[in-house]
Formats: sequence, C-alpha cells, structure tokens
Amino acid sequence: MRSLNDSLLRELAGHEAPLCLSLFMEVAVGGGDHNHIRVSLKNAKSEAAEALSASGASKDTIAAVQQRLDALEYDDVVGARDRRVAVFIAPDLTEVIDARFDETGVHVGTMFRLAPLLSDLELTPDHAILVASNDSTCLYRASGGVLTKQNVPDMPESLEDISKFTDMQEKGNIHGREDSGIPGSYKGAQAVAAGSSGPQGVPHHSMGGHDWREDKEQDLRQYAKFLANAVQQHLSGTNVPLVVAADERLYGMIRENSEYPFLVDKGVTHHPRELDESKLRDEAAACLEQEMAKRRGEAWDKIAMSLGRGDHEASTDPADIATSAAAGRVAHLFVRAGAMLRGHLDPQTLAAEVAEDGPEDLVDRAIAETLRNRGDVFPLGNRGDESTVMAAAYRYPA
Repeated sequence: MRSLNDSLLRELAGHEAPLCLSLFMEVAVGGGDHNHIRVSLKNAKSEAAEALSASGASKDTIAAVQQRLDALEYDDVVGARDRRVAVFIAPDLTEVIDARFDETGVHVGTMFRLAPLLSDLELTPDHAILVASNDSTCLYRASGGVLTKQNVPDMPESLEDISKFTDMQEKGNIHGREDSGIPGSYKGAQAVAAGSSGPQGVPHHSMGGHDWREDKEQDLRQYAKFLANAVQQHLSGTNVPLVVAADERLYGMIRENSEYPFLVDKGVTHHPRELDESKLRDEAAACLEQEMAKRRGEAWDKIAMSLGRGDHEASTDPADIATSAAAGRVAHLFVRAGAMLRGHLDPQTLAAEVAEDGPEDLVDRAIAETLRNRGDVFPLGNRGDESTVMAAAYRYPA
C-alpha cells in the first residue's frame, strides 16, 4: 500500500490501457475489525467484477484485470489511516493507495478516475528531508507524519568523509599542521609531539605553510556539493519535494550546490542536534505547507486576474479546459474534489463537448492530460463560486 503524493498521481494519470478499474472502498465499515474489512473487500470485489463484465472490453482484457482483482487480499488493504483505500487495476498494473476521499464506488474506462483523490492533496504531501551537520548526515522520507531513513549511495556520512579524499602530504590538515607523512619524523626543536590529542608534524609558522582554515572551508564546500549531488541522484525522477535542515552556513552551501528542481524554498536552519525527530518532522512539514500554499495562491491569482481581464489565458468552461488540457496548454488546473462531468473528446481535433451520455468523464480527462503535460493540479477548495467545477490557467491564449 502506498501513500498518495504528487508523483504517484502523475504515474496514475500517465497510465492508459484498454481497461482501467478504479475502486474506491471503505475498508472498515461498522468499526474496523477484521471481519468488517474482509466483508468490505468481498463486496467491493463483487461490484467491480460486475462492472468489468459490463465494460464491453475484450474477453482477454477483462480476464487480465479480473485476475489482478481476484488476487487482491485482506493484507493488501488493511492498515489504511482513514479507513479508505483506492485500488487502481489495469492489465499490467495494480496500485493500492492509502488516501482520503469522500466517495466510494467502482469506475471502469480507458483511464483511471482521479478526481476523488484531489482532496487529499490539500494535506501535506510526501517529502524528503536532508539533515546535515559536520558530524552526520541523513535523508528521511516523510509520509503520513512518519519519518523513514533512506539508504543513499555515495552520500558522505560526515565532513570527515571528505577529508579521506585529500592528500595530506600536499595540504594542511584540520589540526593546522603540515603533515610530514610520517608522524614524529622531525627531530630536535622542530618536532612537536601532540600525543593522543592530535597529529604530530610541523607547526604552521613557515611562509610556505597552508592556511588550515582555507582548507577546512574548501572541505566544507566539497561536503555540501557531494551531499547535494548524492541526494539529487537518489530522488531523481520522483518529483518529491526536498526540505534541507542544517545550520545556516552548511544550509547555504547545500542550497548553492543543489540543482534539484523540487527543492523547497524555505528550510530548517537549526543545527540538527537541536531537533528531535518530532520537531524535525513538524518544522519540515511547516516549510512544505508554506511552499504549497504559496504555489496554490500564485496559480489561483493567475486565473483570477486573467478572468478579470478577459484575455483568454484562463477559463472556467469545462469543455474548453478539457480541450486545452489535451492540447498541452494547461499550466495550472483547479478541480472540485470528486467532481464528474460526462462528455466526449474527439481524438483527432481534441475538441471536447459536455454530454450526459458521453463515454468519458471530462474532469478526469482534464486532470490526466494536465499532469501528462507537466502541468499542476490543485483541489479547488473554497475558491470560485458554487457552479465552478474546474478552473485553469493556460500557458498561452487560444
């Protein structure tokens, strides 16, 4: 079972097949004991089987989806946080998602039904947190308020890891002494014995000696660069937002070196030793919520201003929005969670029209096409008026 996030929503939007089954089910009717969950699953599978039989798809396609539906078991759906589970099945795919939604029911078509999931996106999405100090590093994945440590290849464990790659015969070490390569190799007045407290070598009094402070600064910058690169490689292709938690100096260096496109604007600038796991989770979530609220606000402002100007760079007309989404014009789409509007989209002209007996849902079509073309989809919430089903900002006017 996976938690819903923007990346997963995009995966589902990009999946198109001859037959897609979307099953929204309550798995704890009447209190949530084991028997209730088993009965809920049995009833949902029975309803889904009837919908598949009536879908009009080929026998082989129905059989492939039915086989995956039959394989769905109690262990696959138990443990949902809000007693709601969304199941998406195609001939080559099964996804079970822990999400919050209001409706229950079964839907079949050539695309998954996604509109009910949008209300969950008002909540804090899954994200990653890079926690770094000179002494230690860790990347967490945050999902549903739970932090899970990640195994990140090639990420240095501490600043000392960077020093392993430096040639101590060519530069001063962090103790401020010129390493001779052989401890205690100097004799007489030049010899300095540090004993167990540090290395032995030549003090930095000669004109030719290195400034250990510059060396340490360079090591710190290399450390920040290696951290940024390793985390970016680990998260590549996920679209997961990343929050950085570090003291201000290291935090600035990590941001300076990071090219990760989903780096959250604001991070946590406390030293990690000041943060227990609970405080880290809460402060990172607050940074992300500010980011999401800012993005939603800026996107809605574009729509509201365009509608006020009448410049055709935004619309609340569902047919126009579905047409524009299919053409890749929609940059930001707001949808009333759970909305449904039957209609038809011409695959040749991409022109959409609303029709009660239409073969598809134009709302889900608009959501899927917007996400496929790298646009953003947001829940409408209390924006717009009661008659607004969708609102969109376009990349360019019609």
